[in-house]
Amino acid sequence: NTGVLEKEEVVDWADTIISKDEKPDIFFIELALSSSKSINDVINYISNSLNCEQPVIQGSHLLGFLYKKFKTGNINLEQTVRLLFSLRDKAVFTYDEENRIYFIDDAFDLANNNIYGSLEDVEKETNEFLEVYKDYTIENFEQWQNLDEQLARKVDGQPRP
Repeated sequence: NTGVLEKEEVVDWADTIISKDEKPDIFFIELALSSSKSINDVINYISNSLNCEQPVIQGSHLLGFLYKKFKTGNINLEQTVRLLFSLRDKAVFTYDEENRIYFIDDAFDLANNNIYGSLEDVEKETNEFLEVYKDYTIENFEQWQNLDEQLARKVDGQPRP
């Protein structure tokens, strides 16, 4: 579990699509039936269904979910930074994204221990970093591949891993 996206959110979303669509795609039926699978399996299924070249969890997608939880106040700054840091081992990020994650984690620890900087600065830095990924939502998963391409041009000019 990444802690960023709850499996129940995915299953409920798929159920909603099925209830509104006269002939729902098998993709949504599979998702609705995925309650016994892990959230990582569910996210991998979504990535595979989008024809992603690598069956891995894209960090950008998870950062979009994390942004939403942080921005709505569902998680505080410390929880956000800890989740962000833990995602490094659970998803694929670009070199620049990983560096920014390390920077935010270090800045939080320094500010939280009253060594250097302020938590307000870390919150601003965290928000600025995550805001780039705000367009990734579970509701627009079919646009993720296009968002990946736009993000690559906007952030680092490199293709997503």
